[in-house]
Amino acid sequence: MPRLYDNPDQEALHLKAMQALALETGHEFALVRRVYEVELTRLRTAARVTEFVLLLSSRRARETLRKPAKPVRSQPVTA
Repeated sequence: MPRLYDNPDQEALHLKAMQALALETGHEFALVRRVYEVELTRLRTAARVTEFVLLLSSRRARETLRKPAKPVRSQPVTA
């Protein structure tokens, strides 16, 4: 599996984007990081041009985090 970040400077840029996204969406940083890194991995795998991967990862993670959670339907209680 390829490394997610090429160098510490690149990792710092991505962490900064994740922190901003956590503040913007109101989600915990750990959740934002998981969602962001899933998107980053998916994009990096197929990317031919990597200059915009940070921007696209941030945008897609934001979209995922803004979606309302699926409601959990309770099962009817039978006695």
